[in-house]
Amino acid sequence: MVSILVPVYNTASYLRQCVQSLTGQTYRDLQIVLIDDGSTDGSLDVLKELARDDKRIEIYNKANGGVASTRNLLIGKSRGEWVLFVDSDDWIDPDTVECLLNAQSEGDYDIVSYKLSGESTDNKVVYNHDEIIKLFLEHTTFRGSLCDKLIRGSLFDGVFCDRSVGYGEDALIVWQVLQRVKSICLLDKTFYHYRVNMNSISRQSFNGKKFTAYTVWDTICRDVDEDMPQYRDIAYARFACEMTQILRAAALNGYKRDTSVEVLQEIVRRYGHLIRKTGISSSKMSLYAYLISRNYPLAKCLSRYTL
Repeated sequence: MVSILVPVYNTASYLRQCVQSLTGQTYRDLQIVLIDDGSTDGSLDVLKELARDDKRIEIYNKANGGVASTRNLLIGKSRGEWVLFVDSDDWIDPDTVECLLNAQSEGDYDIVSYKLSGESTDNKVVYNHDEIIKLFLEHTTFRGSLCDKLIRGSLFDGVFCDRSVGYGEDALIVWQVLQRVKSICLLDKTFYHYRVNMNSISRQSFNGKKFTAYTVWDTICRDVDEDMPQYRDIAYARFACEMTQILRAAALNGYKRDTSVEVLQEIVRRYGHLIRKTGISSSKMSLYAYLISRNYPLAKCLSRYTL
């Protein structure tokens, strides 16, 4: 059985397309779990209506507590041998689960990952544990999203995301899972249809929730310090890149310099030189990191330029 896990918050307009793409899968042995995180737009009513048409759908609701707490509950409700996350404003192709399971069976991989955008090919690449850890820390070819990965369910045992994290919680969950994998298959195929929803946290005007990405990468870097010192430079270079992007978003939206900004600036000042040293990002990113860590008002003027 495959458990498809869907966090829901104020996406009533998109839920039917999302859920119908799940119930319409060519692979039928599914557990479809949707948890409503205190929606105020009637999402729960839509879910109840959809659940009447398919017994594989399980609906739960809770007081609003953020996406991290919702993902924790979803993982706890999962009973499948395999787990697939889908966001409630997106949808997937009808043969997604079948194709991912077929790919998994070819090499007994712990995770089968795929592209979220772009043209599909028949190419695939297999990575062992050490290779995928390095690839994750570089965060270019293999990122922290949960929505592009079919993951062995047993890997979630004991996995928990800090409920205070309101942005980037996916990466923290994926990081914990990766500690247990033996091999991963990356497919050069696109099954997922991502909707640009201006109400999602990633699209909203800058707010304090995005600063919680600090907790995500601080945790990851502490783990690397303790268990994987060979990847320390890459981990902290990525920490600096991620905090630079948060600072850039804050500056672009006119967020005034405060203690949160200063904390992120200190991280970028301390580790920004590793961006150039490791080569995990562009020289433009390295220069911008240097500027924003030392002169936030200046970086605000430059924040409109693409990194």
